[in-house]
Amino acid sequence: MTHTVSIEIAARFGELADTLARNAAVLTSAGLPESVTTVRATVYGDVAAQLRTLAEDEAAQSAGNPLVVVAAVGEVASAVARRFERLVGDLVANARLLVRRTTEAGLLARARVYRDVAAQVRILAEEQARRAEAHRRYESRPPLSNLAPLSPVVVRAATRAPKVRPAFLETLVAAIAKRRAQGWSVARLTRWLRESLRDPQTDHVHPCAQRSFVSYVTDLLTTPAATVRAA
Repeated sequence: MTHTVSIEIAARFGELADTLARNAAVLTSAGLPESVTTVRATVYGDVAAQLRTLAEDEAAQSAGNPLVVVAAVGEVASAVARRFERLVGDLVANARLLVRRTTEAGLLARARVYRDVAAQVRILAEEQARRAEAHRRYESRPPLSNLAPLSPVVVRAATRAPKVRPAFLETLVAAIAKRRAQGWSVARLTRWLRESLRDPQTDHVHPCAQRSFVSYVTDLLTTPAATVRAA
């Protein structure tokens, strides 16, 4: 099974949205007084709609992106846990905003439901964190003797981007090599990478999308030692 962070987050957000929508439907058809069900069902529906939008955004991040690197199960679970925790923070912030400078009963009730949903999402985050911890001991890096050797271009490119994973650099260099063979200029490659390497955590330009790095890699591709698996 292919695991990427964005695909897994989109799936988890979609599942949570489905659960909230079902809960809202059950509440509205339970025959209970509206004063008991309306606020909770409304908040469930609102959060479900927000989650579907977030899921679509997450899925779009990896759709058609040739530079998406498959991640280990533990890495994905850890990232999903962090994303759920961020969602908890957003829900709690919504609740806090609703009750700021007000004592209106309806707003207080909505805030309580937001906090209830946040508590449930926190449980999901904790489950993902435990899953990540459980997989950590099974996903240790295999001995170097068992790894496929990196191409000379990737080894040298790694000196310019020491914080970038080798598996990502393999994919990146192969993608650059393929497009360079099709006649792409350094400027066009740089523009493409700036659009493809999107980091939702920061607005900083990815080190591999710097023109200097792209130019360095294209120069390496002209050397006799350039043995890149273009994909």
